[in-house]
Amino acid sequence: MKIFVTVGTTKFDSLIKSVDENLLDLDYEVTMQISDGNYKPKHFEFTNEIQKYFREADVVITHAGAGSIYELLELGKKIIIVPNFDRIDKHQSDIADYMDKNNYAKSIYNIVNVIEALKSHNFDEFKKENFFKAQEIIDFMR
Repeated sequence: MKIFVTVGTTKFDSLIKSVDENLLDLDYEVTMQISDGNYKPKHFEFTNEIQKYFREADVVITHAGAGSIYELLELGKKIIIVPNFDRIDKHQSDIADYMDKNNYAKSIYNIVNVIEALKSHNFDEFKKENFFKAQEIIDFMR
């Protein structure tokens, strides 16, 4: 199984360290995009070629950044969302909980044993709804 881990453009050392320490003994091909974090993985390669790895991954473990999540949903990927509480704001738990509640992704707060659970989890397909409200706004303003 190919697993890609992304933390977006912010530090999320606790996630990178947890994946590095807990997936070592499992038979997975893991690649990480670690941003400018201080923790450097000991056991896995890292990359900045995000688009390539998004496409190739069987599962993506990501911070709860809206841009990352929606791009992965549009690609039809299995997603594990881990809110980044290292950040000052706590908005990431809201989007993570929404995605989990609607079964588009699995939201977790502890990475240990999540990959095994995903092998049998069936996600609902996310259907993108176009949001082009320009004409409606123009009509409203007239």
